Amino acid sequence: MSEDSAQAHAPSGIASLPLLSWGSHIGQLFRSADDLRDFLVPYFQAGLENHERCLWVTEAPFSADDARAALRTVVPDLDAREQQGQIEILDVRSFYAKGAALSAHALIEGLLERERNALAAGYRGLRTNGNCSWVEKAQWDDFLDYESSVQQMVRGRRLICMCSYRHDGMDAAATRDVLDRHQFVLRSAASDLSDDARSATAADASDTADSPDSPDSPDSQDSQDSQRDLDAIQAIAVLGHDLRNPLAAIGAGARLLRLGKLDERERAISETIGRSVRHMTALIDDISDASRSRFVDGIPVRLRRDGLEASLRHAIEELRLAHPLRRIDLAMSLTRPVATDPVYMARMLSNLVKNALTYGAQNEPVKVTVSDADGLVLSVSNQGPAIPRELHERLFAPFTRGPVREEQRGLGLGLYIVAEIARAHGASVELNSDEAETRFTFRMPIGDSES
Repeated sequence: MSEDSAQAHAPSGIASLPLLSWGSHIGQLFRSADDLRDFLVPYFQAGLENHERCLWVTEAPFSADDARAALRTVVPDLDAREQQGQIEILDVRSFYAKGAALSAHALIEGLLERERNALAAGYRGLRTNGNCSWVEKAQWDDFLDYESSVQQMVRGRRLICMCSYRHDGMDAAATRDVLDRHQFVLRSAASDLSDDARSATAADASDTADSPDSPDSPDSQDSQDSQRDLDAIQAIAVLGHDLRNPLAAIGAGARLLRLGKLDERERAISETIGRSVRHMTALIDDISDASRSRFVDGIPVRLRRDGLEASLRHAIEELRLAHPLRRIDLAMSLTRPVATDPVYMARMLSNLVKNALTYGAQNEPVKVTVSDADGLVLSVSNQGPAIPRELHERLFAPFTRGPVREEQRGLGLGLYIVAEIARAHGASVELNSDEAETRFTFRMPIGDSES
């Protein structure tokens, strides 16, 4: 790897994804000790060989002793590296207290302190993995807050964080939670049900429903419908992350090519590949959000009173990077904590800005304002042709889109998802459009308790 590449990327040790960007937050779904060993041993081997400091926090079915023994087979001087402090291999219970309240802030500060120490000691950065199957149901929401914080914190830092989740202990909603809070999620083929198992499960459900000895009661029918909905959500979620993984590999390959000496035509091709990856990833996000909204009667937001401003600013920075030739102006004034789901608020803002970039005047700025002076108000405006009033209501229906160039076409789900996120927050989205300006405005009341 060239020195320039080492500044932005690190070897992953994962065959399907040779490089990882510094500032990556990755998920892994596993079912067995073999899944953990197959992913994590080469992952940490690559980190050690790249002169990184490493932290491996693990538990059953792959204990710290198991991890140490497996890693020693490919890193013969592992014991010396441990003594020198290049790697820590810990059992979960020596890192997290069983049943204790989780403090996202304390955990984040611990990671940042380890990163600072690693850099001060001359290492290229810090690589981590944590087995998250220890998280109990009562701790799940707090742990998701931590994962959301990690997703924001790692960006721009010399950190690569991977979180491993036991897939057979998770329902569809929890799977979706994991997918939402990681840049992408890896899994082995063994971590999913086989086709035969899926067929058997479906046959069992069909036999139960059709049997004359077990007529459906309203409660049992509701339960079956609920399970089918969850199965559909999980199937779409798994499909989404299965597609994200090869897309991430394609994107990493395109970035790697751009680090080399390319002529103008080759660089243009690499940049086109990168744009296509971002576009396809956005389509996957839209399908996943729309399916969950449809099947569970709305997007299940997780409200918290911090993280909103950072999430919104990060969304704007990502859009500026993706559209370097366009101007996006941001004016934000948040003076108090407001209970929102920062992940979905950033998603909503991103969809609104993308819509403005696509349909607005290409030579005029997109303007974003956010304030809490009179409730939480977020608006996105652009200049360009007015939207006819008779189309206003239809724009928030799924699979509705306006005329754009072929490469800009989406599924027509962006504004539908915006409306669903607003509904989940008890808010509204207004559209005002005339020859001077088109403006979408999100309005959410703020109670006295949040003042």
